[in-house]
Amino acid sequence: MTWNEDSGTVSRAFDDWKWNDRENRAFLRLSSQWSDKAYQQTWNEAEESFAARLDPDRHYGDEHLDIFEDAVDGLWPHSYAWITEASVVKNAVTAFEVYLEKALQEALGSSLTMDGKKHTIKLASPPKFESPGWKTLVTAHKILGTEVETDEVTWARELRHLLTHQNGELRSEDALARFRDLDAERGQGETDRAHTGGKVPLGAPRVLKILDSLAAVIRMADAPAWAMCWSLTGRERWSEVMTELYIQKCIVIESV
Repeated sequence: MTWNEDSGTVSRAFDDWKWNDRENRAFLRLSSQWSDKAYQQTWNEAEESFAARLDPDRHYGDEHLDIFEDAVDGLWPHSYAWITEASVVKNAVTAFEVYLEKALQEALGSSLTMDGKKHTIKLASPPKFESPGWKTLVTAHKILGTEVETDEVTWARELRHLLTHQNGELRSEDALARFRDLDAERGQGETDRAHTGGKVPLGAPRVLKILDSLAAVIRMADAPAWAMCWSLTGRERWSEVMTELYIQKCIVIESV
């Protein structure tokens, strides 16, 4: 028996992640569908409200814009879409990291017996934290057989940091060069292009591309993680892998 996503021969951690990934993609799609309808309805109501009281002698003719803006509390459609897309990126990157941790813990198991005594196995974590640091996750998965710190993953994690700690603001030319989407900007006017001081451009196609790149790494990582726990060949490597993880300070073994 080998790892096979189609037949469900995957780790429990993979199943958890896949459900989260499905929710993220549905949230992105449904939010767009529902918000488009709701915004159009609100726009129509604003036009109808203004038309009912239009006085050519007192009005300029575009006061329905103010009515619409008041109705949506200033949250215009492009801002709504950006907030939705940013939340999906942040959730997806976090789910990626959670998968890496849960897959490792599943592969290792929770206990072992040495010299007739039972011991617990835990992933090493910084003081006062329950989860391991990023470098521990990277090192541990490399020992299992997968490089999870790819260029795409590094970029996605940096984008998550930008979205979380700077609300997506491109504060420097370096940030602009790193995070702008030149393909998406082709054909756009100067005012619509990414610029220093503005927010990082997202858009559903770009978000889906990020989700796909994270998914590709998870699928590579899950085969050796699953094998370590569920296949005879993987279990034969368990002691060797445990030893290397201990040497690299990725795990902590404590007596019960």
